Amino acid sequence: MKKWNRIVIGLSFCLVGVWVTGCCGDVENKLNKCNTNLKKTMGELDSEQANTARLQNLLKGAKEELEGAREENTMLTKRLEALGQDVAAMKQKGELTAEEKARLAAQLEEAKNQMAELKKRQEQAEARVRQFRNMLKRFQDMIKSGAIKVAVRDGRLVVELSEKILFDSGRAKLKKDGEKALSAVTAILKQVPDRNFQVAGHTDNVAIRTRRFRSNWELSTARAVNVVKFMQEEGLDPKRLSAAGYGQNSPVASNDTPEGRAQNRRIEIVLQPNLSELPSLEGVFDKEGE
Repeated sequence: MKKWNRIVIGLSFCLVGVWVTGCCGDVENKLNKCNTNLKKTMGELDSEQANTARLQNLLKGAKEELEGAREENTMLTKRLEALGQDVAAMKQKGELTAEEKARLAAQLEEAKNQMAELKKRQEQAEARVRQFRNMLKRFQDMIKSGAIKVAVRDGRLVVELSEKILFDSGRAKLKKDGEKALSAVTAILKQVPDRNFQVAGHTDNVAIRTRRFRSNWELSTARAVNVVKFMQEEGLDPKRLSAAGYGQNSPVASNDTPEGRAQNRRIEIVLQPNLSELPSLEGVFDKEGE
């Protein structure tokens, strides 16, 4: 009987041990899962904060351009008013000679032309701000997912897609995931009126020399051309598209680290400026040799 009791007690302790071990293991698994989810959430938060900072810089640049136009508008308005007052005062005194009339008339005309040009530039700046905001709003989901990045370089809006999404290493044929991302980007760009797009291919500084591609320049150009062809197939007017290959010559990060080289291997779709927004060159050649 005593032996039987000892066996029962021993089995009881074993069962308790198994139960405790099972509970502890369950808790540990849940804790590990919580830690994994926490790391993922923190990573998404960091990515969202970085995207927000880029968008804020983009809007800041556009707003600064608009503010500069407004300040210049105020300055020219005051100048125009001052010229008008000078003319009125001189008329009252009877001191306005024919030469002075011609000079002041020319100054007034120049000031009016400058005002008209400035008003046009201000309207264009305001339109660009609206256009940038609308595009960023449409791209938000893709930016959050990490499929694309949006930035401003040299005053131009740039949509950036990494090599990892679009191509296999050393190849120019689009992958299925790359086609899917490009299709979504093209659908948005088709809604942007009166704008042309340059597709620019970029690589890191690791030289390539294969039977198909003799240099990084050729690889980056071939990739850009294939992206342009795909965007045309997706319904974007080919007249609005161009392709360029920069090879390793326009990096956005250091090539000294694997992370930097990965950033440099990319495709950029650059929103080209409207030709009507550029300064007029009318009369440049007429004055040549003066």
